[in-house]
Amino acid sequence: MKIQGFKSLLRKSGLATALSALIVAPAVYAQGVSAQSVSLSQEQVKSLDTAQAAYDGRKYDQTISLANEVLKSSPNQDRALFLRASARVELGIDTGNAAMIRDGVADARASIEASQSKKPEYYLPYLYGMTNLSLIEERDEHAQASINVANQILERLEMTPQHRASILYQRGLAKLQVDETIDGGAADFKAAINLEPKHMASMTALADAYAMSGNNDEALATFNQFVTTFPEHPIGYNNRGMFHKDLGNKDQAVTDFRKAVELEPKFFVAHINLGYMLAEAGKAVEAQQSFSNAIALQPENPAVYALRANALLRQGNSKDAITDYQKAIELFPKNPMAHADLGFAYFFLKQYDMAFKQFDEAININGRLRFLDPWIYASMVLSGRAQDANNRFAGTVAKPETERDWIDLATLYLMGKIDGELLLSKVNPEDPQAAAAQKCEGNYFIGLRTTNLTGRDSAVPYFQEALKTGVSHLSAYRAAQFELQQF
Repeated sequence: MKIQGFKSLLRKSGLATALSALIVAPAVYAQGVSAQSVSLSQEQVKSLDTAQAAYDGRKYDQTISLANEVLKSSPNQDRALFLRASARVELGIDTGNAAMIRDGVADARASIEASQSKKPEYYLPYLYGMTNLSLIEERDEHAQASINVANQILERLEMTPQHRASILYQRGLAKLQVDETIDGGAADFKAAINLEPKHMASMTALADAYAMSGNNDEALATFNQFVTTFPEHPIGYNNRGMFHKDLGNKDQAVTDFRKAVELEPKFFVAHINLGYMLAEAGKAVEAQQSFSNAIALQPENPAVYALRANALLRQGNSKDAITDYQKAIELFPKNPMAHADLGFAYFFLKQYDMAFKQFDEAININGRLRFLDPWIYASMVLSGRAQDANNRFAGTVAKPETERDWIDLATLYLMGKIDGELLLSKVNPEDPQAAAAQKCEGNYFIGLRTTNLTGRDSAVPYFQEALKTGVSHLSAYRAAQFELQQF
């Protein structure tokens, strides 16, 4: 992958955005084949119209089922093959199933052959699919195959400006995958926009490509062009909001996300983005409402409950936060971070035994969550399991000093093996963000241990120092808030 973040760009700018930008890519340019497009009965036409509506609604399983019914009696029906190709490609991408994408590519080839290569849109699933296969399988030759087929189509097929723009767009996506710069892809997106000034997919991809490559001025200009061209379309505001978010422009991001949900109240992702930015801006009550709006749209989505729980914790409402975390775990029991977050909520309430159980479950699911080490140690000691805690982390004590990282040091401090002055002296001097996070954690842990050694009054200054860092996303920061009851 040549451009960081390209995969998210590809999904954001995919099939449904540009003529259902599917992935049809025959290995050999199909021209002059003898197969004939199969005519349809009225009932079959109705079935395929329903299949198209299902596809437009992202109901890909239903699209495939309806297309299969037509193909049972008419196995060479080009439109049915095309719709099944499109749905299989999209479903394969959504699930990361390369075999499903390949089935879609095969269907696309069959639809091209059945139509005698007379319908340029039938090539779209191949182009889109092969590029996605390149991402999934990390094989640039798939994207190069997509480029080669697109070159042939553009050179040999007569097509409308709209179809030509869609092929250029697909070729641009493939070029982003194999090129070292965005120049080739950007040129194709611009060419598509010149042909079709309202080619939404190309405008979106161009803006995102500029943003991902650090060309911020060009990116903002293109996002602004999108919003000007499509003033009533929420995706432009949402994407520009994401751009502002990444640059740290919180106010502009909130404004854009608000506009997106105003234009489309059922825009789930925009509600999530708005809630996230409101939380970052310290507006936890409004953030909670945005996440509640998202839950109303997707009540079975576990991630949103965790986000709302975070907003509740920012308000000091640990009881309702625990309820939301428990719901997230009910919906996705094997999510280690949901268990970890629930553990933190219990820890803030000083229910240390419950906290340990959740931290331990998180580690059992994913043993690489080492950032939990000091929290596990603390929750074990504070729930009366000091000897077990010391036995569990004996390896940390034995680790050579030259191999100890920040997590080791924080754990060792809680174990009484190093003092607070040494812990804070190890704060990263080169990375301001890492330094702020470590200062927050270091001061909180010193405050926590001090509370249990010499009393709360002497611990308060350390909790205050933790809050001064402003890193409100950290569990240590929230723990300090609960200690001081400052929300």
